[in-house]
Amino acid sequence: MALPVWICHQKPERCFKFKNKLFPLCARCFGLYLFMVLGFVISLIFNISIRLNKGRLLIIIILMCLPLFIDSITQLLKLRESNNSLRFITGSLAGFICGIGLHYIVIQLIL
Repeated sequence: MALPVWICHQKPERCFKFKNKLFPLCARCFGLYLFMVLGFVISLIFNISIRLNKGRLLIIIILMCLPLFIDSITQLLKLRESNNSLRFITGSLAGFICGIGLHYIVIQLIL
C-alpha cells in the first residue's frame, strides 16, 4: 500500500513485517501515529492536558521528543544506524506527548 511520502517514507528495511507483509508505515511513523491517537484519547479521558500548565507541557513535549530528534539526526548524519525497535520507541514517546499537546490545543480553541 503506497502512502504519500509526506505521511511516511515507507522504506522497506524500516517497516515492521507481519506474516511476511510489510506494514504501510515505517516503525517510527507507526509508533508516532498510534501513540498520538492514544495520547489524545487518554488525555481526553483523564484531562491530562488540563492539569498541566502551558510551560510544563512545553517542557515535557521537548523532553519526550528529544530522543526522536537525537535518533533521527545521528542516523541522518551517519554517526550510527538505528533499528526498528528504537525507531518505534522514540516515535511512540513523541506521539504520545504530541497527542496530549493536541488535546491541549483543541481545548484552548474550544474555550
